[in-house]
Parts: sequence; C-alpha cells; structure tokens
Amino acid sequence: MGCSCSRRFIEEEDGQVRFRIIGGRRFHNISNSEYFVPNDDQEADRLIRYHDALKEIWGGLFHSPVEEKLRKGARVIDLGCGAGTWILDMAKQYPNSMFVGIDLSPIFPTEGLPLNVEFVEYNVLDILPYKDASFDFIHQKFLTAAFTQAQWEEKVIPEITRLTRPDGWVEMVEGNGCLISDGNVTKRISEAIRNFMTSKGMNYIIGEEIPRFLENTNAFSEIKYKKKDIVLGKKGGKSGEETLRFYTDGISSTRILLATNMNIMPEHYDALVETISIEAEKTITYMNHYRICGHKK
Repeated sequence: MGCSCSRRFIEEEDGQVRFRIIGGRRFHNISNSEYFVPNDDQEADRLIRYHDALKEIWGGLFHSPVEEKLRKGARVIDLGCGAGTWILDMAKQYPNSMFVGIDLSPIFPTEGLPLNVEFVEYNVLDILPYKDASFDFIHQKFLTAAFTQAQWEEKVIPEITRLTRPDGWVEMVEGNGCLISDGNVTKRISEAIRNFMTSKGMNYIIGEEIPRFLENTNAFSEIKYKKKDIVLGKKGGKSGEETLRFYTDGISSTRILLATNMNIMPEHYDALVETISIEAEKTITYMNHYRICGHKK
C-alpha cells in the first residue's frame, strides 16, 4: 500500500548528510536522537496500514474529553506524527480545528493538504518553535523507540507540559517494545530487543512510566491510564493479525542492527522473525498497549 501524497527527502542540508542507509533501508542521521526505526516510504506505509487497526483496538482516535473543543475550534499538535494519518483523519472530522503534525523525518504528505493541516519537520528533543500554552490538545503515539528514559523525563514531558494550555489535554499511546509469549523464539527476540534498548538507555515499557512523569510535573490535575493486552495473530481477530504484521515488519526493518547486536547473521535473524508468526498461532502471544491522558491545571 502506498500513499498517493508526495514525501520530500533531501539528502543533504547545510553540508550535512541527513540520512544513513543500512541494509537497504533509510534511517535518520541526527546525533541527539536514538530512534532506530527507518524513515523511508516502506516505514510510512507500515504506519498507514496500522492506523485503522489501532482505531478498532482503542475504539476511536482519542479518549480525552476534548470533543466539544474540537468541534468549536481547537489547536492540536501531534508529536512524532509519522505518516500523518492521525492528523488527516482528525482534520477531516473536525474542520473548525487546526492540526499540526511534527516529526523528525519528513515521511508525512506535503501536497494536497486540507487548509486546517500543517506538517513540520522538527526534532521533538529540541525546543519546539511554539510559545508556551499554544495547544488545547497534544497527541503522541508509539515513540517508545524514539527517546531514552532520561529524554522522556528531562525533555519530552517538560516540553509537552509547556505547550499545553490550562484546561487542555495531553494523550499518549505507547506499545510494549517486546512481545509476551510462551514461544521460545519469540522470547529470544524479545530479550534481544530489551537488551538493545537498554544499551541505548531506553525503557521498552515506557508506557507504564509516563503517568508518573506527568504526576511529577505537578501541572496535571487528572491523569487517566489504561493498559490493553493485544492478542496477536488469528486468535486476536483482524486487529490481532494487523498488530502481528505491524510488529514483525517493524523488527524486520531493523534486522542489521538487531542481528549485529545478537551476533548472528541477518539471514538467521530473518528466520527467527518468521518463526514469531508461527509461534503466535500455537501459543498466546500478546503485546501491551498503553493510553495515558492528562488534564492540565
């Protein structure tokens, strides 16, 4: 599946090489970001495919009580917007609101955009180019592999807090970086991913920590937290099959990095990833999803 909208890819800027090619996939080349997932068209398509499954899993695009604000006209920002699908879906449903999508990599569409949509290429770890209290609703999704735990606590959460207006809401959806399963191969891959992320200072279950981070700001009067177990494969229905594909496609995209970390050949790693799907049909394999909402004082 491809996006009909064009995506801009500038190979060099100010004499700096912006991207790295690893195993035929394109990755960012930004020094202060540990994000280890590709930023090419193939990754954009993976994100687009999973959008509808995610809506089904959670029963909608958001859970925060912001419906009335959105209908009247609110300012909304999606941090780490990826291919921009959530922004475009929201903008269509709420034409009176203004939507901004921010991402490190320009895999979002750049042509034929609705008048109430703007996409900006920017690093969330830098101070974002917006004044304090600029947004009524801040949304963020699937950035477990983007930030170290220190960056979450010291940069991401403070920046989200700064940008949210009083009486505004923030909402974050994260997935467990590893699967939970009785399958031996699935366990082996999950352990390798945990070790890799830990070596980068990342927390693979950051979704369980975010409520505490928000509480520690003393800026939120109400924090809501929900955890979902997504059963993968046919046992989990269509959304379970899509989640399994989303996960295996994601870890396949980083095959060179993870195979090197496991000290095995990429071909061996590929065989292990294929076995995850086989094991999911024989055992109960699932992924944790987390949704956290916070109300700014």
